[in-house]
Amino acid sequence: MGYADLPRLPDQGESGWNIVRDVPRCFEESTINRHWKTTAGALLSAVLGFGSLTLSAAAPAHADSSMSTPSYESLSSATAGSDWMKRVPDGTNLGAMSVPGTHESLATFGGDTTQTQEGDSTQAGNLAGQLAAGIRAFDIRVRVVGGQTNSNGDYLAGSYAVHHGIVYQNAMLGDALNQFQTFLASHPGETLLLRLKAECTGSGTSCTDDLTETDAPGPSDAVKTTYRQNLFSHYLTLYPNLFYGPSVASTATTTNQAEVPTLGAARGKLVLTAFYGPGGGDYGWGLKQVSGLTNNAGASLANGDCGDRTDSSDHSCFVQDQYNVPNMMAIASKRDYVRRQLDRQNSDPDQDKKLYINYTSGASATAYPYSVASGCAAQICTSQGVNDFLLTYLNQATGTHAPVVRTGVVMMDFPGGALIDKIVGYNFFNPGTGSTASPSGSTRKADSFLLNAIDQHGSPDALRVPQSYTGGFFGPGATFGPTGYQSSFTYDNAVTVTALLTNHSGTDFTHAIALGDSLLYAQDHDPANDGRIRASYLPTPFITTLGRDYPAGTPYIAGWSVYTGNMAWAGMAFCHLYKATGDSRYLNGALRAANWIQANSADARGAGGYTGGFADTSALGDGSAMVQRTWKATEHNIDVGAFFTMLNQLTGDQTWKGRADNAFAFVTTMRASNGSLWTGTGLDGVTTNQDAVPEDVQTWSYLATLDPASAPSVDFAAGRMAATDGPFSGVSFSSADTSKVWFEGSAHLLAAYNQRKAPGDAAKAAALLSTLQLAQASAPNADGNGIVAASSDGLVTGEGDTYYASLHTGATAWYLIAALGGNPFRL
Repeated sequence: MGYADLPRLPDQGESGWNIVRDVPRCFEESTINRHWKTTAGALLSAVLGFGSLTLSAAAPAHADSSMSTPSYESLSSATAGSDWMKRVPDGTNLGAMSVPGTHESLATFGGDTTQTQEGDSTQAGNLAGQLAAGIRAFDIRVRVVGGQTNSNGDYLAGSYAVHHGIVYQNAMLGDALNQFQTFLASHPGETLLLRLKAECTGSGTSCTDDLTETDAPGPSDAVKTTYRQNLFSHYLTLYPNLFYGPSVASTATTTNQAEVPTLGAARGKLVLTAFYGPGGGDYGWGLKQVSGLTNNAGASLANGDCGDRTDSSDHSCFVQDQYNVPNMMAIASKRDYVRRQLDRQNSDPDQDKKLYINYTSGASATAYPYSVASGCAAQICTSQGVNDFLLTYLNQATGTHAPVVRTGVVMMDFPGGALIDKIVGYNFFNPGTGSTASPSGSTRKADSFLLNAIDQHGSPDALRVPQSYTGGFFGPGATFGPTGYQSSFTYDNAVTVTALLTNHSGTDFTHAIALGDSLLYAQDHDPANDGRIRASYLPTPFITTLGRDYPAGTPYIAGWSVYTGNMAWAGMAFCHLYKATGDSRYLNGALRAANWIQANSADARGAGGYTGGFADTSALGDGSAMVQRTWKATEHNIDVGAFFTMLNQLTGDQTWKGRADNAFAFVTTMRASNGSLWTGTGLDGVTTNQDAVPEDVQTWSYLATLDPASAPSVDFAAGRMAATDGPFSGVSFSSADTSKVWFEGSAHLLAAYNQRKAPGDAAKAAALLSTLQLAQASAPNADGNGIVAASSDGLVTGEGDTYYASLHTGATAWYLIAALGGNPFRL
């Protein structure tokens, strides 16, 4: 919060007291009436397409919704959504990601011994449900049907049906590929991973491929292998644009497996991670790291040596798939395999370039797939299921176990929504290495407050901004009229955008986009048309219709001032949105804001840096008397340095790095001998302003740079600005008044502790988190969701402004960011 960013008195506005969605049809159709068999003896005929397959397979099996939990069989409760990968930067290696997946992804038929996923008679719906919930990795087992070959193993006819063991799963491979293709066409920012396995060994407990050889009595194992490869190659000709090319570059006679790609290289594509034969042999396609027999160091395996594991007979040591769980009591051992794979990955110094795959699934004749996942048999729970164990493990506080930086690809039976969301969340914040454990109920409430604030003054499809302060001093009354104080501050809106992106749910994402688009609109339709964004706007109406003072369609400006810090915060919000969406509009908006700052605030006096911007000094508050602020604020230069650093990262333009260095160099000159930072300079741009010492520059200087040299300023803020007001303890705005707690500043300090992780910081962070949650529940004018600005009315800043115990979007957004371990100054 910078100079003159606090609410002012109302201006009379327009409404009175207003302030300031054809993929190839599968060739299986021509072979559909060919005979094929299962060892179960059932004649399973198929016609093309999901939902149109003759239901002569086994009936759907386990589907007991009464056993659903957040970690088990509650797919539809996931909020990750259909576009979560779009928010992950292009340069992110798939090995650096946390990806939820499903084991035997279409196994929904055959009874409790074979069902591994929620489902009904419509496989299209089953797969669509997984995709919509955020599942991005799939495991499909196939059987040859209607196959014809010759002694060379050439493909003459045939197709792949989806099986789990002997049980046909009412789907063909082409059905799944069609649906993957449709999904990726609608969601081009996403990437899907697929592991294929030829299921049939021909043994008494397995299925048998339906394959005839035209020039010999029967195909040998070698001919079968070559045919299976050539059959898959035929699929590739039918889907020429579906797969990530390097992952399917091999043929039946050549092996050319791919390196793990970046997300940007694989967006909109299906990445084949491996195609295994019935005995586990590698068919040559996929990613060499996870399909070849290699250990964690990349060397060839000897005797299946995976260190503490010996289960590598058919896969790399980067894959944990210890599926044999002989009885319910052995679920504990399976849980330990899952945990050890997490530990193995997270202790690998090159984990951000290596794709680890961790199967939580397991089964046997006495421990069915759902029993292993849920810990329950016949609704009697005798052991903690693997799903619940994993969610609990990931939710445990820092220090409870080895840190989890990312989960890798997690292949699950019957995943629950909360478990899916937890895995996806690691792509956006890192609760394993710094964020304070935060009860999800509290952060959900804060998130809800922000979403409701955005929607209060506009329909879901409209551009809209939230009012920054509600209730208490700023509520309806004689001072602010029947609707209360309504200004929507640019700084608060920028922090809210970042908070919603940090929280990462689908609803948050759409609201962050709506708010970001509103800021872009304000920039694009400003009367000056030079990239500036004003200090504040009105939510009702946000866009003018009367055309009284400026053209209809102009955003309704409440505060005409243009401050450098606010411009930088709006720019950082645009950078976060560009990183999350890849939408160039946001990068263009950020560049316009940055160019305005450079043209209007760059200053050569003294230590350089950037001045404050322009203030509206007109008596009517109509922007008619804009005066340049020649002082330089430490806070504004921190904001500019962080913003320009983001632009350098996003564009590769070193000019922005030089400008960021300039801003941060100014900040360095403001450092006092005790490690704290002064406010800035006087009007001459040189003389240090040593009046009230603010909290924000102390914590923000560390958050923006993560420089150990700035760490002492965090401790200075915690000491010099320490404040207690009744049951609330935190920090105040500045040294001018420490009689009340500034909750936004206390969230700044929480975020800094979570990032710094020095000895003792976890305990300090926990205390601040407790205070903020108490404030959420019981501070004056609290509504149980949002956070008020101050613990009591009348918190003096020392800069001519006052904070009140009114609900505040900025304070609530900072709480959400800090509680989730986020940092708005860093991409």
